[in-house]
Amino acid sequence: MAPITLPEIDRISVTTVVDNSIDALRPDEKIARRHVASRIPNLRAEHGLAHHVAVTRGAETRRIAFDFGLTADSMVHNWDALGLDASRIDLIALSHGHVDHYGGMVGFLDAHRGRMKRDLPCYGGSDHFAHRWTERNGRRVDLGSLHRRTLEAYDLDVRIVAEPTLLPEGVMLSGEMTAPEPYETIPPALRVERDGEQVQDTFIGEQTLIANVRDKGLVVVTSCSHRGIVGICRWATRVAGLSKIHAVIGGFHLSGLGEERITRVVDAFRGFELDYVVPQHCTGFEALATLRQRVGDQLVISSVGSTFTFGDPR
Repeated sequence: MAPITLPEIDRISVTTVVDNSIDALRPDEKIARRHVASRIPNLRAEHGLAHHVAVTRGAETRRIAFDFGLTADSMVHNWDALGLDASRIDLIALSHGHVDHYGGMVGFLDAHRGRMKRDLPCYGGSDHFAHRWTERNGRRVDLGSLHRRTLEAYDLDVRIVAEPTLLPEGVMLSGEMTAPEPYETIPPALRVERDGEQVQDTFIGEQTLIANVRDKGLVVVTSCSHRGIVGICRWATRVAGLSKIHAVIGGFHLSGLGEERITRVVDAFRGFELDYVVPQHCTGFEALATLRQRVGDQLVISSVGSTFTFGDPR
């Protein structure tokens, strides 16, 4: 596969609208600016992830809504509390078809679609609309299914992404990541319905945002990294034709996995010589502890309402 020329941007700012935790007392650090209000913020945390992504090139800034958390209550409440403006969103992107990433979307559209741009593009993968489950302690846990016609009913221009795709905003969607690391296997408990049968999920359609920040390198904005965060990072360098990864932010899907897997991932991060790593959502406490021990100053702690800016901070 020939690399796509990914243009340089001046900065990318990722505001975490929904995540698993919030620390209202946590100070600003490194590339993180915490939400400050006139009183202690009442932002909500839940098992889910949603990002507002602002991409700046020169005098132009374009904005992406990337995932929508688990519930509309948290998504809409936090969006409004953070003072974000839905009318300025230029496109929507969905990482994958688990309810903790799309669950707040319909309620968000109910609240804000009327002020958003017409014919808004909505990017997703080929398998985003399948019904999904996980199995825990012998019980099946429903992870829901999103319907394409539901999105189209809100006048969204649904676009399926299979290949790495350059967006007008100056960032790239990863397309289908077809080169996972052998040790980054998908837990067999994650299931999907295909042709009326429950089978092992491959998450082939899962999407990652990739940006090329001037004089810094790549910024990889992931969601759950079901196909493996190390493979995703290597895929980003391959499709962009750039070797330097400046930062990785998102869920790394290491929660509940063994120490050996976590250690191999963290050691790979060290090998990438990342400047910053921002673990979120499904990364898990054990992985956070290992990251703190082994990558030190490169680790930046997430909290709902934080904005992480990579590149020129102006």
